[in-house]
Amino acid sequence: MIQPRRDFLRVVGATTSCVMGAAVVARAQGKHKFPEPPQPAEQGNHIAALGDPQLVQRVQLKQNEKEFRESLASLFDRVSELKQDTEAMHTAQIFSVKVYKQTGEIEHLAKRLRSLAKS
Repeated sequence: MIQPRRDFLRVVGATTSCVMGAAVVARAQGKHKFPEPPQPAEQGNHIAALGDPQLVQRVQLKQNEKEFRESLASLFDRVSELKQDTEAMHTAQIFSVKVYKQTGEIEHLAKRLRSLAKS
């Protein structure tokens, strides 16, 4: 009866020392390093190279407008699809996960449109 207890304590001791050793090694290696920042986009460099502030502003406004219109079209498509899905459901049915995910995507697009409209 004493021998199995001793074997158990040896295994627990060895495991504990391995875990503690791994923790010491991990701590010695240092904390997580931040990834390198992404390289600036070529388009951003092109805009900065133009030099004329009014021209830079016009280019940025055109880019914002294009992104806003694309987001708005995507939002319209998603809302139309959601409307068709919900019209096909009976009121006694429970909403599906698909409907829940669609509403989440619609909320995300609406927030994106709001931030684009502010800028």
